[in-house]
Amino acid sequence: MLDINGTEFREMVLRVIRQVMEEEKQEKRRLYVVFENSFDVRYDSFLHILTDRDEVTAVIPDEWSTVQISRIQADCPFCKIVSRTASANLHAEGSLTVYPVTSRSFIAKAALCISDTFEARWFAKCMEAGASVHILLSGLQRFTGKEPEAYVQRVLSYYRMLLQYDVSIGAWPCASFPTVSDSRKKNAIQTACRPDMIETKNRLITASDLDAYRDGQSIAVASDTIVTA
Repeated sequence: MLDINGTEFREMVLRVIRQVMEEEKQEKRRLYVVFENSFDVRYDSFLHILTDRDEVTAVIPDEWSTVQISRIQADCPFCKIVSRTASANLHAEGSLTVYPVTSRSFIAKAALCISDTFEARWFAKCMEAGASVHILLSGLQRFTGKEPEAYVQRVLSYYRMLLQYDVSIGAWPCASFPTVSDSRKKNAIQTACRPDMIETKNRLITASDLDAYRDGQSIAVASDTIVTA
């Protein structure tokens, strides 16, 4: 039981009220989520972990139907949904853009500054505005293990170029950019893309999650991971 008089109690309550009001006044981070043309189950996983502490805007293909839109709304009810055409009015300055799933084609075009697709044009828009870009490590396209080594190294060189642009490649959440050395980032990218060893931090793995992997691959999981059909 606290030994406190009326005046001290009043001051304590006022301090708490002021703190709450200050927190409410803090501007939310503008978070853009850029979707590629096809809906991937990894979008569901990412949208589920977002919170309303961010002002989330999903930028989707114009041709997507109410099916995909309803799926996004179910995963992230507070998310604003904007078509690619309407996204021309969105400002990149001071924002963070996340690419939850990225094709190898996009990675190459972003690294080489080729802006002939929407995803690449949005990336260029972020670069020109000095805005932050984050690419989910789990969304990178994996190698099959049959590619020539020269091809693999060329693709990995594109990831290294993106790191030089101050693009963040890693897990979520992302406060801004994790302070991780370039060598550790490169190792993480190679591990994520290589087919022989995949490390996952998912706490629930279903049969459908394994469809992306080929026979003979090893997946490192935590001891408390639940594996279910």
